[in-house]
Amino acid sequence: MAFVHPKRTYAGLVVSCVLGLALSSAIAGTRPQVDLSVSVTTTPIPFEPGGIVTVTMTVHNAGPEAAGATLPSQRSIIVREKPYDIVTQPPPFALFEPAVGCSAYAEESEPIPGLPGGGVTLLFSYYFDAIDPGETRTCTCRVEFLSSTLTDFATYWRTTTPNDDDVDPSNNRFDYTFVAGSPQSAVSVPTLSLGSMLLLSFGLLLAARWMRSGASAKPMDA
Repeated sequence: MAFVHPKRTYAGLVVSCVLGLALSSAIAGTRPQVDLSVSVTTTPIPFEPGGIVTVTMTVHNAGPEAAGATLPSQRSIIVREKPYDIVTQPPPFALFEPAVGCSAYAEESEPIPGLPGGGVTLLFSYYFDAIDPGETRTCTCRVEFLSSTLTDFATYWRTTTPNDDDVDPSNNRFDYTFVAGSPQSAVSVPTLSLGSMLLLSFGLLLAARWMRSGASAKPMDA
């Protein structure tokens, strides 16, 4: 059974980010300067419909100050994956179990008026502890692909920290393509060329004549 963390909408995230900004200014006075980047690997490659894939996510802070440390004991470094439209089709996968090294959530958006079906999307989010300058944190989670996910698809992950200033946002995004396994090939029947078919037919005729001649030469029982 797929694991989905009980978190419902993006609205709470927006409120928490705003409160975090206000609180960080009151506590620290100035916002820390950080440089976050994210990279992702998956295994196995390719994925199989209905199969389980391990996703390993690494967030690095090049500094010069610690990231996510403004609010102690809170995981305020966030990595969000590209939102998936779940109006016209199901998401490609679901969280299979709790993540190790971060907190993973599957969050469903509020309907967006004016879009077909309300424009509801599903967003996978990952929350990390503070990262000192020059250090990294790694999160590992397993996802289960739906049996309806049959083809390659592109996605991306983007890291942010609402209480810090990222001095180089150009490396905050990591693009990736999930590669689907080839469908199981049906058992193929060997085909014969015209010449091979003629030889086979000739051989069958010879065998039939030999069997008839052998039967006629057999002595009759007394």
